[in-house]
Amino acid sequence: MQSFLTLLKEHEDTCAPPAELVTLAGRLCRDFQDDLAQVQPLVKAILDSQLRLHLLDNADVALACARVLDQQEQQQAACRLLEGCQVPGGSQELVQLWNDIHYRLVMRRLGVAALTPVQKFRCRKRNPPPPSLCPEGLKSRNFPREVRERLHNFAVGVNTNPSKAERENLALETSLTPEQVYNWFANYRRRQRALPRHMKPAQQATAEDPGARERGPDLLQPSGNPRVDSGFVDRPQWSDEREEKGPPQSPQTTQGPWEPLALAPDFPADETVSKPLDV
Repeated sequence: MQSFLTLLKEHEDTCAPPAELVTLAGRLCRDFQDDLAQVQPLVKAILDSQLRLHLLDNADVALACARVLDQQEQQQAACRLLEGCQVPGGSQELVQLWNDIHYRLVMRRLGVAALTPVQKFRCRKRNPPPPSLCPEGLKSRNFPREVRERLHNFAVGVNTNPSKAERENLALETSLTPEQVYNWFANYRRRQRALPRHMKPAQQATAEDPGARERGPDLLQPSGNPRVDSGFVDRPQWSDEREEKGPPQSPQTTQGPWEPLALAPDFPADETVSKPLDV
């Protein structure tokens, strides 16, 4: 390690480190990756160096530095470090470390000791690794449209749970693996079972108010009759002629335009109508 630190100090002011320095850094990180006491000073020297961006392009250096940051509970810093790496050809170990870091972040947020396979899948889908880390680039999880249409047509017209022979035939037709075909149909059946649960609240609301379906939208009410609906009052509408001349006034109502009208006296108790009017 002393020879590496000496070389690192000698080339501190250079634009790019020599290849032997990068190779030596990767070999030391690989040898000391299981020895925390040895790898921590090495990682500190690399991250404090002005050549760290060049050194981190080595897969072993990036892996050791990200692991040390993760062990120090600096997961966000480890993710930023992995995002900035430009590892030639990618590294499956770096992809796995990226996923493991995000698993721990989710477990900490949920307060659980382990994640289910479904939770891990959702975590990977929401936090895909940087394309620079993937050996074959970032893969799309969506099948081509022609493949989806072929599988959907089979599910609708033939069977939603095909047999093993049918899955193998579909795999040959769509250039998928039988496992991918099996998973697609399993997800399709799961989505179909979930539809009644989403529609149940709407059906319950319709059952509680049978007249809602027949009543439809509220009809327009005649102008001039105020209607209270959700706290709003419709003002009476006047024709253009009345807007110009103003509303008709009787001789008895001669108050000013902003004075309240006099209320009519209440009926006496003995003059109250005791029977409904004839229609």
